Amino acid sequence: MKERITLKKAIAVVKFSLFVIWFWPLPLSASKHKVLCMRLYQIVCILLTVTVLASMIYATVKNINDLDLFIKSSLGLFPTSHVLGNILCHLIMYRRLQCVTHKVENFCEFMESHEEATVQREYVDKYSNFYGFCMSLFYMSLFGLFAGPIVLDEPLPAPAEFPFDVSHQPLRAITYMHQIVVGLFIAAHLCVNAFMALLLWLASARFKLLTDELRTITNIYDFAKCIEKHQQLLEYAAEVALTVRPFALVTVFFSTVSLIVFGLIFIAEVSLSLKIQCVFLATSALLEVFMYAWPAEHLIHVSTNVGQAAFEMDWYDEAEYLRKNLQMIILRSQKPILVVLPCGLPSLSLRYYASYLSTIFSYFTTMRIMFEEEDSGI
Repeated sequence: MKERITLKKAIAVVKFSLFVIWFWPLPLSASKHKVLCMRLYQIVCILLTVTVLASMIYATVKNINDLDLFIKSSLGLFPTSHVLGNILCHLIMYRRLQCVTHKVENFCEFMESHEEATVQREYVDKYSNFYGFCMSLFYMSLFGLFAGPIVLDEPLPAPAEFPFDVSHQPLRAITYMHQIVVGLFIAAHLCVNAFMALLLWLASARFKLLTDELRTITNIYDFAKCIEKHQQLLEYAAEVALTVRPFALVTVFFSTVSLIVFGLIFIAEVSLSLKIQCVFLATSALLEVFMYAWPAEHLIHVSTNVGQAAFEMDWYDEAEYLRKNLQMIILRSQKPILVVLPCGLPSLSLRYYASYLSTIFSYFTTMRIMFEEEDSGI
């Protein structure tokens, strides 16, 4: 019988997927020594990633006249750059991310049995399989990269070149291990999307629990507690949205650039194996953006449902004090919690994701027409 995935197990899986990059924040009580070790480790990650990125840039420049080699060399530029973007966001947003994660862990630790049942039924059972699939896909793609030199008889996993000879031992083994380590960094940083989505889903879960509580209150004291919870939850959800947005921006930016480049590759005259590889990479890029858009859309709806639940109460039979507080909840719920991307970009939602897909396909169609006109000599 298949073992059921619980919320604590889901959090443990996400935390384990980020283990290699030390991304899950330390407890608030962590010593300065541990924080310093984490900072130094991330600096080492940056140095290792930059060296691989430099070797790929060198290979891209060197093979600029060979289309297949040029494309193979350029494919690794975007995921390695994504790693650097995530690390910089983590360094800048660490304190806020640490506070939000601490609140998530407290929420999971002190949930009551009926709350845990609701979260399990409404969130974990519905959404854990998708994110588990995405994380598995990211790491399986990495293992495919590791097996490349064995199956395809290539010298190194990544298409990189150096201004010196790396074909002899032990330099080849060192370079091979170096690229494998950075490949692990890439897979783990792609799983950061699942971590950010987890924060959004749990914020939605708390709104859902508050909505259910509003529909069952029977006295003014419980209602006063709900008002206080709603105020705190609005502040918490806004903090989560601010924490998630820079990581979402990095993902959207590099996914967009990658998809445009993959579109150019797909319509260019390159080998079929390279086109198939681009299809898989494009699918991963689209999944990355969807991992943010789905929980962000749900958070919009569930944060406004609190006002609907308050309106459905028997407010017309209650005292003036209660009616005024109900009005306050309804008015505050009319402004949903949005994950607004920085730099003037729109907020994340399924509507945004649909327009994102439409824009990407429009770019692809335009580029295909331009290539066809160029080939026909128009």
